[in-house]
Amino acid sequence: MTANPLDAIPGPRGPAIWRVLLGLQRDPAGTYLRNHAKFGDVIRFRELGGGSWIFVAHPDAVAQVHQANHRNYGRGRLNVPFARLLGDGLLTSERESWTVHRRTLAPAFRSEHQSEFGGTVQSVTEEMLTAWQARLGQPFDVCHDLERLTFRVVLRGMFDLNLGAEEEPVLRHLTEALAYVSGQSFRMYPVPAWLLARGQARFEAHVAALDRAVERATSTRRTAGRGRVMQALLESGLPARAVRDELLTMLHAGQHTVASSIAFALYLIATHPEADARVRAELAPLAGRPPTVDDLVSLPCLRNVLSETMRLYPPAWGGVRETLGPDTLCGYDVPAGTAVVFSQYVTHRHPEFWPDAERFDPDRFTEARSAGRPRYAYFPFGGGPHLCIGQDPARIELAIVVAMVLQRFRLRMAPGAKVVPRALLDLVPNGVPMVLRKS
Repeated sequence: MTANPLDAIPGPRGPAIWRVLLGLQRDPAGTYLRNHAKFGDVIRFRELGGGSWIFVAHPDAVAQVHQANHRNYGRGRLNVPFARLLGDGLLTSERESWTVHRRTLAPAFRSEHQSEFGGTVQSVTEEMLTAWQARLGQPFDVCHDLERLTFRVVLRGMFDLNLGAEEEPVLRHLTEALAYVSGQSFRMYPVPAWLLARGQARFEAHVAALDRAVERATSTRRTAGRGRVMQALLESGLPARAVRDELLTMLHAGQHTVASSIAFALYLIATHPEADARVRAELAPLAGRPPTVDDLVSLPCLRNVLSETMRLYPPAWGGVRETLGPDTLCGYDVPAGTAVVFSQYVTHRHPEFWPDAERFDPDRFTEARSAGRPRYAYFPFGGGPHLCIGQDPARIELAIVVAMVLQRFRLRMAPGAKVVPRALLDLVPNGVPMVLRKS
């Protein structure tokens, strides 16, 4: 019998496998982080049915998967649950389909459109901050408002859509559907179908409601004014299903992830007075004027705070690929057909590249301290050909929103508040209850 090359890779065995499988259901990011500390940069995890997958944490292995040998890696079976919601969009599509969609959408994300997008961010953020004035001194969780804000930014800035009364229901359907497929993707042990039936039915109802909303939105936009992304999709000749898939993909990727990053940034600024003071001093020359896209280059402290936020709390906290042919990762042979999991959450805490990794330290991203750091020691937006197409708009939105909040308010955490990250499809906070004062 030919030896399995995966047998050479360390990992949990025996009863420890059960603890890992249960841990992946309850706290996947933390489970991978603890196993990295125990087993090292390449780990083999076993399934109850006899299969297995490997996990990689070292930047060299991440670079191999994302860039150096990216043609050898497909999306993999662990992405199947997400495809049930997002279809054949950029986050889930493969090869030729992905290439066609990427080329279709790329012109809408060119740099010459960024100032216009920044103006939309300013406008929508102003609406939220005006509403927050009525909450001065009152503790409230900012997360839902931030999710609504980023949802509106995507709708208006990319699709030129105003859903009106449908906005809240569509956001709820999207959030609930994403939560369901996230839970399904991390279940690595069999569950009787009858136990899943009720949740499956609710998921199908959410998807059906989203499909109806997308159909209404795209039908009105075929004759009305269009945002740049909507225009690119409707003029591409792609079938209606492909337009639907990309619209939902953009709503997810451009909404939930950015909202979580803003929430974590406000939390970290509120709990680190020195960083708060430095960013406020940097914003002072604007005299209360919201920063434009052109202003952002002159705000390095803010940029470093946001980079450190996404190091500690990367919105895309992990992913999976599957080998199409054999490869070698950090000295271990990996056969074709092997699922390879990586995690920004873990690699961003790798002690070789991030000393005292749990400490919030924006100066890690100064030019001097960044010199010599491997490219894939920090990859909040992925990398290689599949680098997030919305990276620039996301950074612009994150910076403008955080800056405008600080220009208007002083931030304090509500008494007794404890912010804990939850690794669902994205890394999200359990809540960020704050008390605002006038700036």
